[in-house]
Amino acid sequence: MAGWKSSLAQVLKEHNRIKATDGTVASFETQEKRSNVLFAAFTDLRSMGYKLDDVKQLKGRHVEALGKHWLEKGLSASTLQNNLSTLRTFSQWIGKEGMVEGAARYFQNGEASRTSINTEDKSWSARGVNFEAKLTVIRALDERVALQVELQAIFGLRVKESVMLRPHLADKGTYLAVSIGTKGGRDRTVPIDTEQKRELLDRVKAFTNKRTASTADPALSLKQALSRYSRVIRSAGITKASTGITSHGVRHNYANDLYKKHTGIDSPVRGGSPGEIDRELDRAARIQVSEELGHSRETATTHYLGR
Repeated sequence: MAGWKSSLAQVLKEHNRIKATDGTVASFETQEKRSNVLFAAFTDLRSMGYKLDDVKQLKGRHVEALGKHWLEKGLSASTLQNNLSTLRTFSQWIGKEGMVEGAARYFQNGEASRTSINTEDKSWSARGVNFEAKLTVIRALDERVALQVELQAIFGLRVKESVMLRPHLADKGTYLAVSIGTKGGRDRTVPIDTEQKRELLDRVKAFTNKRTASTADPALSLKQALSRYSRVIRSAGITKASTGITSHGVRHNYANDLYKKHTGIDSPVRGGSPGEIDRELDRAARIQVSEELGHSRETATTHYLGR
């Protein structure tokens, strides 16, 4: 490895393990995302004619060029914000704090503006998708992936959590202990409070067989297992472009159904009126939804439920 790749690898080696805020160790997921964004950014700069031999040569004009390039690629508001945040952290690492300015400097028409308050129901049911029918399609392609999707739908797990779940160890009788593959390493529990949950978990345990096994194919690495999941999902027609849904939509179903279970009324994105419900009951329900989905803040539920 030579040139900019070598210099970037060195900077990452020195700084990437540390969080930008409090000096604690950053999660592996955070480290990987930073690395991916930075390698992609410097690769893009090379393609645009900026031949930096050392990544510490990064200047404000390079950041501006990247901002324009990202806009041309049509990146989402959240991706624009995340990419810029990573560059801002990187600029601190190389002793150029303040070089990367606020998003408004590079995205002057509000392209990076985002809101966490959802205004439409993104669940499969809202798109008219029959869950069982779609699951049958997935199962014909890969039974393992079908079980992972079921875990997301019935227990509200994230994709990575469902792939890394060790069902025999996670089954605590009255609740599922979710501790592997969680976002930010935040452990949580999801109650096993219905026959549907118990039946699914027993079926997953029977499929994985070994006590320490996860739902992933033991012959694959985690990266390969996640890639396999994505390929099967696309093959089943679960893409925003083709059907308007993603596999994340089943978590939206879970969140909205759970909210109604605790409040007796639909969430705002499903037509429920905030005036129909006591504020304390609404808050209590949102806290429960937040906990079961693995979020640390009640406000995160606005992404699923609206406000």
